[in-house]
Amino acid sequence: MKCLSGFCRLSLLCQNKRKHRTKPSHVYSLLAFFAFILSGISPVSAQNLTVYLSKISVEETTAKLENVIKSKDLLLFETVIHNKIAADRGVFMEPTHILLFEDPYLTSQLIACEKTAAYDLPLKIMVWEENDDTYIGYIDPIQMRRRFMIHGCEDTIDQMTALIVRIINETLKQR
Repeated sequence: MKCLSGFCRLSLLCQNKRKHRTKPSHVYSLLAFFAFILSGISPVSAQNLTVYLSKISVEETTAKLENVIKSKDLLLFETVIHNKIAADRGVFMEPTHILLFEDPYLTSQLIACEKTAAYDLPLKIMVWEENDDTYIGYIDPIQMRRRFMIHGCEDTIDQMTALIVRIINETLKQR
C-alpha cells in the first residue's frame, strides 16, 4: 500500500488517499468541495496541506499548472525545481516543484487589510513525486486568517482558496 510520507498515521488516508478529510467552514470552501465531489476529483487534507493525486508526471503536471495560471492572467513569479537545486549540490531527490504565483488584485486587497499576510504570499502550489505517484498540494489561505489573526478580509481569503482550487481542478481535468 502506498501513502504519503508523514501522513501514514492517518489510517483512513492510507486506505484511500483520494478521500476528502477536511471540514470546510466557509461557503466558498464548501462549494469548492462539492464541485470536486461532482467532478470525481477529490482532495485529501492532512497537516494543513490539501493534496490531490495527479495521473501524469511531475513535469507534465507542473507545465499544465503553469499554463492554467498564465491563462487566467495571474502573475507566475517562478517555478522552483528543488530536485535540480539538490542535484547541483550532489543530493538526490525525487522531482519536487513549487509554483509561486498570485492574483495581483486579491493579493493587494489582502495586504491592504493586513500587512503581515504578505509573509505567506505569493500563493504556492507544490507538485512532487513519491512512491511513483505524482501529487499536487497547497496550504489553504484560510490558514493565514488564523496565523495572522486577520479580521475583515474573509471574502478575499475565500476567493484565494477558490482560485487555487479552480487552478488545480482545471489542471487535473486537462487531457
